Amino acid sequence: MKSSILKSMVKSNRGMTLVEVMVGMVVFAIGILGLSQVTFRVMHSNLQSKHTVIATNLAHQRMEQVLSSMRYNSINQTNFPSEDYGQVNGGDQNYKNFKRTVAIADSVNSLGNSILKEITVRVEWKDSGKTRHVELRSSISRFKDINM
Repeated sequence: MKSSILKSMVKSNRGMTLVEVMVGMVVFAIGILGLSQVTFRVMHSNLQSKHTVIATNLAHQRMEQVLSSMRYNSINQTNFPSEDYGQVNGGDQNYKNFKRTVAIADSVNSLGNSILKEITVRVEWKDSGKTRHVELRSSISRFKDINM
């Protein structure tokens, strides 16, 4: 009895038509295209994140160099020059797509003496035709040199 039911089920199964196969392939292709777009967006976002991390580290590195200067008077544009594309960290090829600038502004008291330096470190890079940047700001007092 069981074998006759099984045989009749096998005989009635005719398979799929060409139209059904084609519709299935179209649905599958649309799904794959959607997933590939998501994959490319994720890859681009990962690259943007990587560049942001590198730029932040480069800015932090330069800020630490400025803030750890031995003397207050040695914190000036001459000692911390800007680095153009391909020149960051002495021309290190890992950073060829980055540009780093340092801006140092003096705040003076009523006697014209510098009492505070405001430091801005900016790292720029190009991403998909747009210039992006990371910027760090800090201040240092001239009282850094006074021993208490």
